[in-house]
Amino acid sequence: MIEVDLEEIADKIVNKCMRVEEDEVIMIGGGTHNFELVENIAVNIKKNGAFPVIRTSTERLQKKMTEEVDKEILEKTPEHMLRWLDDVDGRIGLDFQKDPRILQQLPEEKIGAQRKARKPLQDKITEEKIRWTGMGYPTEEKAEMYGIDFEEFWDMFWKAMDVDYEGLMEKGQKIAEQLDEGEKVHITSEKGTDLKFSIGDRKIIVDDGIISEKDIEEGFVGNNLPCGEVFCAPIEDSANGKAYFDVAFYRGNEIRGIEATFEDGKLVEATAEKNEELFHEVIENAQGDKKNIGEFGIGINPEVHQAIGYTITDEKIMGSIHIALGENKMFGGENDSSLHWDLVMLDPSFEVDGNKVMDNGEHLV
Repeated sequence: MIEVDLEEIADKIVNKCMRVEEDEVIMIGGGTHNFELVENIAVNIKKNGAFPVIRTSTERLQKKMTEEVDKEILEKTPEHMLRWLDDVDGRIGLDFQKDPRILQQLPEEKIGAQRKARKPLQDKITEEKIRWTGMGYPTEEKAEMYGIDFEEFWDMFWKAMDVDYEGLMEKGQKIAEQLDEGEKVHITSEKGTDLKFSIGDRKIIVDDGIISEKDIEEGFVGNNLPCGEVFCAPIEDSANGKAYFDVAFYRGNEIRGIEATFEDGKLVEATAEKNEELFHEVIENAQGDKKNIGEFGIGINPEVHQAIGYTITDEKIMGSIHIALGENKMFGGENDSSLHWDLVMLDPSFEVDGNKVMDNGEHLV
């Protein structure tokens, strides 16, 4: 297994990804299993003369909260957090879940209530352009749930974190240029996808792991780690056709073989080979523009080779596409929803204004 220097990772997150400056207030979230990295991040923030605020959680706590607290209470927005965000300059969130299987059987109506409560917080973060970095974290429990050898999972994750960032940025910029020069996107696949939509003049974003001054000026203030995608918010009412998604994941539950039909940007019909009922239940219990197309993303991380169900790596797979349903205001769209859900498509082809950019999962740029 790859040896990981958590102090070096923390330094990169604070000083290269987030570029934390003196006197800033940075909120750090994580779990008990990755608390050593949380500590290292906090120390690096303090070294910069800034102020770390640590908030931890566990899947066991989330389970008890969801099961034992009434729905009417769960959907109440914490107003004190809205006020507190006035003083927050950035957020760094590590995946707090060590074993997501603990959350698999929770009632979806209560999860929907919690999303409703968090929505005003998410809106304020977007409106105030509070910088954020979200990072995954591999565990043996996740590997067992995803059906992948833990050593393979561990190595894939950290190799994806230690990718050639300059090469990734260069590739991302070339794809972004192709999208910038066009408007109409047409996705096809041997599995039945035939989907068309418009990206108009929407901003094309390259998630290269660094929140630069240019990113902030253009309104994009967040990133995911591992990084490696090019994405945008399609014109919300423009998607028409059918799409086949290989995998989506929700609270430790795998949903496979999703066949979806879009009309005027909205999901109107969907079936799934596995966990179809859950797919519909998630959407039913979300709020707002939950059925609207929200994101068109292209994976470009060369160290991620397979979809295992872990969204933060699945959406970065070289040669993959993901379409998200729901919220997209944070990157230039108009959907207002408590849901943002990535659905992953493997080995597709797509063209922009008739110019082919990807052919059966192979980048042509």
